[in-house]
Amino acid sequence: EKTRIEIMMKIVAASVLFSAAMVGGDWSGSGKITCYGHSEVTSDINEGADNYGPGSVYCTPVEWDYDTGLGPEAIFFYPSSGAEFEIWAWDYHPSWGYGDVMPTARCTGNLWYRSQDLGAGFCTPHKNWRGCGIVECHGDITCEGC
Repeated sequence: EKTRIEIMMKIVAASVLFSAAMVGGDWSGSGKITCYGHSEVTSDINEGADNYGPGSVYCTPVEWDYDTGLGPEAIFFYPSSGAEFEIWAWDYHPSWGYGDVMPTARCTGNLWYRSQDLGAGFCTPHKNWRGCGIVECHGDITCEGC
């Protein structure tokens, strides 16, 4: 009987650890993020990789829909300490009703941005700036839902 209880306790412990690993949370730190997709840039600098200066960005990837022909949006994280990680819009589907929440990220520091996807295909229909492009920011980062 004691062995059966020990096995059950190990199964319960493994289940709790597995469930904890599946839960998304928030992350904050410093480093670099690159947003490929929808974002809001606040800065006095003009767009272009040659223009680098103070500002902030709010990266808000939209849910990926295969039927649009667009590629998925993404956010790449390069923390000053810790492992690099990525958020891909095709991994989150809030419209399917499964309770997924699309992660978002904010960065305040120094940045550059382009108001187009440079041929990558995630903003293609938007020939002019409509909040979709590429932004790289070095600074303080907060990711919600990561």
